[in-house]
Formats: sequence, C-alpha cells, structure tokens
Amino acid sequence: MKWKLAVAAALAAVLIVATRSCLPPPTPNPPGTFSFAVLGDAPYYPWEEPRFRLVLRHIDAHDVRFVVHVGDIFWHPCTDENYAEVLRRFNGMRAPVIYTPGDNEWTDCWENDSGAFAPRERLQRIRQMFFANPHRSLGRNTLLLASEGPEFVENARWRSGNAIFATVNLPGSRNAMKPFPGRTAQDDAEVRRRTDAAAAWARATFAEARATNASAVVFAFQANPGFERPAYRAYFEPFIATVEEEAERFGKPVLLAHGDGHEYIVDHPLRLKNVTRMQVPGSPRVGWVRVFVTPDGRFTFSQTVLPFWWKVW
Repeated sequence: MKWKLAVAAALAAVLIVATRSCLPPPTPNPPGTFSFAVLGDAPYYPWEEPRFRLVLRHIDAHDVRFVVHVGDIFWHPCTDENYAEVLRRFNGMRAPVIYTPGDNEWTDCWENDSGAFAPRERLQRIRQMFFANPHRSLGRNTLLLASEGPEFVENARWRSGNAIFATVNLPGSRNAMKPFPGRTAQDDAEVRRRTDAAAAWARATFAEARATNASAVVFAFQANPGFERPAYRAYFEPFIATVEEEAERFGKPVLLAHGDGHEYIVDHPLRLKNVTRMQVPGSPRVGWVRVFVTPDGRFTFSQTVLPFWWKVW
C-alpha cells in the first residue's frame, strides 16, 4: 500500500510540474481594460481532476475581477458530498466566484449513475448550499450581488466597470424538459416559472443598464439554447425573445456566455450584430476563457485549454 501511495504521489508531482510548463504565464490586462474568467462543463472524469485544479490555480494567478462558472460542475453522482467539494473549491479561489447551475448537477440527477434523485429536490439542495447568502458571491474575496429571490436565488446581477452582468438558471437537457421516469406536472410547472423568471430578470437587467448608462450587458447561463434551431430554441422562450427585443433597444454590446456544447465558440447567432455568443470549452477539454472588456463595452476573448494528452491513467 505504501509503495502505491508513493507512486501516486510521484505521478501527481510529475503531472503538476509538466502541466504547469504547458500553461502560458499570467499576462496583464491591456491598458484601460479589465477581465473576468468564464469556465464550465468540467471535470467529468477522474483524469480531468488534476487538470481542473491546475486551471483554477491558473485563473487565480491572473488579474481577473471575478470568475463565472456556467454549470456542469461534475458528471455524477449528484450527492451532497460532491456539492460540498465543489463549493470548497469555489470558496478557495482568490477572485469572487459566481455560479449558475448546469444540467449535470440537478436536471439529469434522475439517472441511476447520478443517484436516481428527484431533479427538483436536487435544485433546492443546490440553492441551500451554494446560495445560502444570495447577496454575496462565493470565493475568498466576495462580491455584492443583487438576487431575484426569494425563489430564484441563483439568478444574480452585479456591475463591474461600466458593464452590467447577470446569471439566469437555464440548464441543458431541453431546459429541464427532457422526459424522465416519474416526471410530473410539477416538474413542467417548475420549468415555466423558472424560464419566465429568467426573462423577467433579463428585462430588469436591461432596464438597469439603460438607467445607469452602462456600456454593455453580459448574461451567463449553462445551456446552449440552439439559437439556430427553432424547435430546440423554443424550450428557452420567452428568455431568448426578451434578450433579442431588449438588446435591439439597448443598441450596445451584449454578451451571452454559456456552456453545454463543450466546444469553444465565439459568434453572432442572432439577427443583431451587437449580440455576441461565447460558448466555453468543456470535457474532455479542461480550460477557461478570459474575457477582456474595454471602457466602451467591447469584448475580446482568450482561451486556455490543457492538452488532451495530459491524462492520468
């Protein structure tokens, strides 16, 4: 047993030293800008855990004002113990951490490998554990937040620089409409209430942006809502229609940051040129995206992903 522990420790040390050499050194923000970090959809597998821990350290080494995690904090199981481990990691980060739930940690928890939990019960547990104080972010240095409580405590809003940021709880798996054994009318009603709340939160966010002459608006959520696929996009209405309407009225840069697709994407999937979508990389890609914001609200992006071949077998 001792020799196995020694070998495991040696392999971990080699991995840490070698992987650090693959990560670019921290770089300063360009003059006049600030930056924040976005990540999600990892770690899924045991061999991704060491890489994920290094990614968190890499983020901490940078001058980012806050970190947004767009959900899928693990694959399975959906236990309180796994929630607590992720919460510990978030609270160990130097920068404030704002988290929005993903499908893996509540919507899909009915699956046997995930523990055969009731999804709505798991969402309530996430709210209790991660949003015990909905007016404060996670992390060692917390950030003051506005919250769409009392039910939707996970929907947050804050200001940084001259931009307004908000999170909304919109997970994958068809925005929690994917069928599962034992699904009830109460599960369907939860989706309607939560999606309507997301649309109302979006409208209120744009109202605040206009009232305060903000230069940009950023929304973060978990799902890739299928902007180009009307049948799938319908699961996320009226949120998307609200964003389109309000973004056109706002007329300044709007960023939609999400996960779910696991491929890094920056594009303009809606009819409005002022709306940018950024999808973060995800498992088997373990990394993060640094978003730079200029005083007039323009966004640029820098992706950092650890190579596929850094695995622990």
